[in-house]
Amino acid sequence: MPSRVSSPADIRRQLKTWQTPQAARLRLATLLGVADVACVAGFAWGLSHMVTRLWQHAPAVHLIAWPVGAVVLSLAIRAGLSLTSQKLNQDIARRVIRHIRRDILDRALSGTVAAGALNDLFADTEALEGYYARFRQASAQAATAPLILVALTAVRSPVSAALLALSLVPFVVLMALLGLSSAAESKRQLDALSRLSNLFVDRIRTLPLILVFADGRRQTAAVARAASDVAERTLQVLKLAFVTSAVLEFFSALSVAMIAVYCGFSLLGELPFKVPEHLTLGTAFFVLALSPEVYAPMRRLSAAYHDRQTAVAATERLMALETGSPRPAAVALAGAPAVVFDGVATGFHDDPSFRIGPVSFTARPGAVTALTGPTGSGKTTLLRLLLGDGALLEGRILVDGKPIDDIANSIGWVSQSPPILTGTLRDNLLLANPRAAETDIARAVAVAGLGPLVAARGLDARLDDRGSGLSGGERKRIGLARALLKDAPILLLDEPTADLDAASEAEVLAVLPAVFAGRTVILSSHSPALVALAGQEVRVA
Repeated sequence: MPSRVSSPADIRRQLKTWQTPQAARLRLATLLGVADVACVAGFAWGLSHMVTRLWQHAPAVHLIAWPVGAVVLSLAIRAGLSLTSQKLNQDIARRVIRHIRRDILDRALSGTVAAGALNDLFADTEALEGYYARFRQASAQAATAPLILVALTAVRSPVSAALLALSLVPFVVLMALLGLSSAAESKRQLDALSRLSNLFVDRIRTLPLILVFADGRRQTAAVARAASDVAERTLQVLKLAFVTSAVLEFFSALSVAMIAVYCGFSLLGELPFKVPEHLTLGTAFFVLALSPEVYAPMRRLSAAYHDRQTAVAATERLMALETGSPRPAAVALAGAPAVVFDGVATGFHDDPSFRIGPVSFTARPGAVTALTGPTGSGKTTLLRLLLGDGALLEGRILVDGKPIDDIANSIGWVSQSPPILTGTLRDNLLLANPRAAETDIARAVAVAGLGPLVAARGLDARLDDRGSGLSGGERKRIGLARALLKDAPILLLDEPTADLDAASEAEVLAVLPAVFAGRTVILSSHSPALVALAGQEVRVA
């Protein structure tokens, strides 16, 4: 857990830091936004000239060809720019996410981040996509496009520009006030939703224990209270969203109405006051075409605002890696140690009264210990304690007779679904040990049973971050190969054969004895065939 709550300024700086490697692409995205404004101006110019020529002359193709061409070309270019901008911003988002994920995995595999929390942190990065793909560009356009459009309007009609500016000032003030309230309410809603999600997942995971101890009524009430809190917070956010939308639409309609009334009475010569300009029909249509576009970027920003709130919440959790309490100095283990769980009890942060354990066992040096028990009994939670992730409520864990501090550098971790990064197969293997020699890679590939995959696709085969094209067994073997390349004296495996068909499970089981050699191994599993490889079985109830 972080030692302090990250401030909004810290979160903004972190979001900017993550996008720094994409500076060139971000500049291009900004230029595309400016080009979009140019297309709006081209459309307004073409429309105003087309209407003027049709009003002054009988319809003729040669008189309106250029204006019609300008309108069509502006619309076509704007559509192309929109498509290009969406693809570019999506690519920027995926590159930023891949960079963050690689950094998280590098630190987890090197032991500077608790590997047990890897799956949660890895999933949080996906919440950043909307921010970099949509909100960031919408924010940049909302900050620049209205000012450019007002300036273009001022060139043709200073009075119209003044009316637009007049409507923008109170709008910006009200939106700023609503934004502050909305940010606070959205934060509370996301916190409540996170609490409900964690509570629900924990209770589903521990459902067998809840049934055994007949605690269903109390747990149902706890989930109901959390759900009610989410509903109340969501209604508050929706109320503010409705008010924000109403304010946006009111000032947008007001600005267009003021321009339309001014232009209409000015052309009729019925203005009750003098103005320092002479308005023509072409100028009137030009400013009328531009005025709705002044508020269009605000609409896009409003639609993407939820992406920002989601990203802020995810960033705060990801920043816990940097702002957490200093980790103890890493302890290097010379060989396979004895690991002792002495009356260990653990639980969940949101409900300290719900406990797992106490559990006691000794994992002998160089031997395999299997943790078994029903789903939700706490096997994975006990494994993660060795990684520094989780709450040790009672008892102690000893490694070679000494209390553990930070031994993550000496642990190889294979999760139920080993994460895959976008890159080559070689890149994914080297996450565990970037300095591994080719001979080490070849040995890990052979021992983990990746030979057929490497023979078919090669070490330079491209993989995406979802592991598309890999079977479940191949993902497991990539995780095993990483553990081999780390050459850690302790190996932890969380359900290494879960979700595999019989053939894939048999292939993984065949390579495990070679992976286990010379290590103290603790694994969790429901598979009798995998438990049969262990020297002892510890039942977790």
